[in-house]
Amino acid sequence: MIDIIYLVTLGLTMVVVLVDFYYSFQSKKMLEAKIEETKNEVMMGSRPLLVARAVFHEGAKSYEHDALSAPEGTKTSDELSPASHFSHFELFNAGNSPAIGLEISLMNEDKTILQSESIGFLRNNEQALSFIPIKLETHKTYYIVCEYESIRSRVRKIWYQMWLPFTTVESAAKNTITVNAGELDFKEVLITERIDALKTRDKPQ
Repeated sequence: MIDIIYLVTLGLTMVVVLVDFYYSFQSKKMLEAKIEETKNEVMMGSRPLLVARAVFHEGAKSYEHDALSAPEGTKTSDELSPASHFSHFELFNAGNSPAIGLEISLMNEDKTILQSESIGFLRNNEQALSFIPIKLETHKTYYIVCEYESIRSRVRKIWYQMWLPFTTVESAAKNTITVNAGELDFKEVLITERIDALKTRDKPQ
């Protein structure tokens, strides 16, 4: 009888121990997941974030390339009228830290670099930059690509990328075009996977 009571007690004790261990393990996993989630939120909240949009103009004037300031009298797609035509792309840092080593590229549908610029540094909330494609053909697909890093990403050995696809069509104004921009796509890539636009562009074909 005593042996039976002992075995029952031992069994119940083992069950309690296993249940405690299970819940302890689950709590640890939840805590680790929460810590990882918090780390990701902190990293996202403190990283740079390049954003691009197409800008349109209502006049028939053409503009020379200027990577520092946008032409006067421009409009965004929200204000677009039927007579408007594409002017340039506007890029700004909507994140919470500077973008370092910023490179801006124009690619065709085959992801071949057609044009690129190195800005080097763009602070958050700094005045927007303008990027004017030198030559675009109608009814073609292109990409505006920004590649950059931050102080934190250097530790992780990754680079950030922003991709903006767009297609070109004729506009109502003579000898001008307009663009239909797609959705922004944000990526993180390893150093070995980055575009490195200036080096890629200068490689012999």
